[in-house]
This record gives sequence, C-alpha cells and structure tokens, in this order.
Amino acid sequence: MLRRYERNGGKRILFCGDDDIDQAAIYLASVIHAEGYDLQYLPSELPFLPEIDVEHQDLVIFSDYPRSRISESQMHRIRNYVLDGGNFLMIGGWESFHGLNGEYNDTPVADVLPVILGEKDDRVNYGGGILVLPGRDRGPVPDDLDWEYPPLIGGYNAFTPKRGTRQYLYGKKIRISGKSGKMDLQLCGGDIPLFVSGRQGKGRSAALAFDLAPHWIGPMVDWGSERRHVDLEADFIEVGDMYYRFVSRLLKMMTTNSEGINKRSERL
Repeated sequence: MLRRYERNGGKRILFCGDDDIDQAAIYLASVIHAEGYDLQYLPSELPFLPEIDVEHQDLVIFSDYPRSRISESQMHRIRNYVLDGGNFLMIGGWESFHGLNGEYNDTPVADVLPVILGEKDDRVNYGGGILVLPGRDRGPVPDDLDWEYPPLIGGYNAFTPKRGTRQYLYGKKIRISGKSGKMDLQLCGGDIPLFVSGRQGKGRSAALAFDLAPHWIGPMVDWGSERRHVDLEADFIEVGDMYYRFVSRLLKMMTTNSEGINKRSERL
C-alpha cells in the first residue's frame, strides 16, 4: 500500500520505486522526511493507482520505478501535471530512463524529461570510478558543497540533454595504470551528463543519471568529512554530511517552482 510520512503540512513529495522502504528507498526517504516534507511512498512492486493525488504534489520522483507498473493514462497525468506547473525528477537505475529493457522510451513521461533517452541499454558500469563535478551551469545543487574533494560513483544511465536545458553536474572517468608502485592517474573520455534540468511548460523536470542508494552511487554515499545519522521511524541511515547536503539541495531545488504549484495549492 501507499505509505505516508506526514510532517506538519510541509511541501508534498511522492516518491516511487527503489524496491521498498526497508531496502534502497530508505536513503532518499530518510532525507525527505528529515528535511520536513510530507512524504508519500510507493514501493516498486505496487501499481500506480488512480487515487494517487499527483496533481497536489510539489514533487514527483521516479527512482527505478518499473514502466510495467504504470498505465499510459497515468503517465499522461504525470505529463500534464508537469506542463501545468509541477516538478518531476527521474533518478537512475535499471528501470529508469531506457534502462535494461526500454522502460520509458516513447512514453508521455519521456515527453517531459529534459533528456533524450537512448535506443538501447543505457546502463554504464565503470569499476575505475567516475568523478562527479559541478557543471558549467551554477545552481542550488552544486553550490555550497565540497568540490575540493569531489565524490566518485560507479555507474549511470547514459542520456543526451535536450536543447535549452541546464547541466548542473557532469562526470569524468578515471583511468589508473602502472605497475611496480608507479601509478598514473588520468581523467579520460568526454564529459558525461549526470544532472540535467529544464523547464517543461509551466513546470520543471530533471534527470539524475545515477542512483541515490548503493550500488552506482558507490562512495558518494559517504561523501564528506562528518557522518550524519538520519532516522525514519524504526529505520535509519548513516551517510556523509556532503551526501546529505547534496540530496537536501536537490529536493529544495525541485520543490521550488512556479505559478502552477500555487494554483494547485489554492484548490486544496
């Protein structure tokens, strides 16, 4: 069933996917709750039911939420919600973007994403590590983070930013070579789009190429010099303070919007 975690009438977030709340979803859900948002959570195994109140959300998040769980008409609701002033974020995973089996290609959800999806399996795993770096566009997500010691991830969904969008984060693959104690480290290959956002009608959508729970995020979950313990009812996570700050900045950016949200609030 749909899980509800109320926080005294804060901004409302609908989060779908990442298995379940006692699995990968605990990472993002814990930060959402700690930051004072009203959270509705839908596990990956459950269908996107008609009674879910999409139109009254400040942000809708799909993270590894299977295409097979949502109907065409419900995807049109997501599309219309964004065009009318809502915020939508898709986070990377096996069942995000194209994913393993062409999850969201040629769907109404893809229409309002700020990126062009690949035509084949877009999952990229890289054991050497990918450095996460602030993009040419400044914004609330890259700001106030420790870029002197940037984090590493181990994989992502490959996509192409659409024209007119902003790229807030990009990645560079690390190549380490050598022997007998003499090692050479290089950044190789082109820039990898990792976080892209853009206006869609009156609303905004964003695409984060990696996940926010192990495994692709790798050591980024421990980014920072201090630890944060975050409770969610009987469960908890322990993460780096820069990871926590990154996720909280992401949520703040994606819930700060437009005329469309205000109009919906008036109808509540």
